[in-house]
Amino acid sequence: MAKKNIFPITLKDCSLVLIFLFTLSCFTKEAHQSGSWVTHLLGIVSTFTAEKKMPDSSDSTLEGSYSVRSVAPNVVLENSQFLIEGENLRHLTVGQLFGEGFEKFLEFTEVTESKIIVSLFRCPDSSLVLRSSPNQENNHPISIPCLGSFDYSVRTLKLDLGQPFSPVIPIFSTNVWEILQTLGEVEFVSSPPLPVGIHLHPDTGEIKGMPTISTENQFRSYTVVARLKKNPETKLSSSVQLIVLSEEDKKSRICKSIAETSICRGSTPHSCANSSVCFISQFACETDLKCGF
Repeated sequence: MAKKNIFPITLKDCSLVLIFLFTLSCFTKEAHQSGSWVTHLLGIVSTFTAEKKMPDSSDSTLEGSYSVRSVAPNVVLENSQFLIEGENLRHLTVGQLFGEGFEKFLEFTEVTESKIIVSLFRCPDSSLVLRSSPNQENNHPISIPCLGSFDYSVRTLKLDLGQPFSPVIPIFSTNVWEILQTLGEVEFVSSPPLPVGIHLHPDTGEIKGMPTISTENQFRSYTVVARLKKNPETKLSSSVQLIVLSEEDKKSRICKSIAETSICRGSTPHSCANSSVCFISQFACETDLKCGF
């Protein structure tokens, strides 16, 4: 009859028992200093859980989060400022709000958590479009009409008294006239009023007519404003210089050659009766505001 093995323990089982006893002895030693091994085990678990719950500061959804609440005024002009209000605005850049390349049109002059003051140098070819949020779902682009400048086809007019002249028309920057018209009815006014006989068309800004009074042999400056009828503060300005000459005025502006003196030198010195200045050439005389016509 075969003899039974009372202790059926293999070498593998012995190894496992030894490892368990060694681990238990380590925990026992530490337990005298800082608590039981169970406490240590729970501490490891709780630390892992806390680290798992802690948000990642590099998460772009947290660090780059912002929202724009309002923009004032709702129409902006060149060489002016406007205000952006919202939340978490402090670290924003021009590129983040308006897009790359807009640094050549505007800059942020004051930035806080709740507001940004923007200085506008000049208008782009279209309206400014502001990103209200970095989140695509919450981003509702804000379109800000931007009004540039306008000039006249001729900015310095020399007119003959009693003679009609070719109409002078306003020339607007790209899309400015179209944007202005979408905001309401536009009217043109002059300050001071143009000389008698010269008319400013209130709807188109065209200057035309036949002057019936001279400007006393002097250039005069006029400011022409294109503004909204319902909101005159929304406006664009341009300037025009003009002179209306009679026949007598023209005679006093004729440039004549004069003899060279100690105070009047040049290759061909000239002067005119309407000016006390000596000019070094006929060209210099005729292009002066008080001489030539």
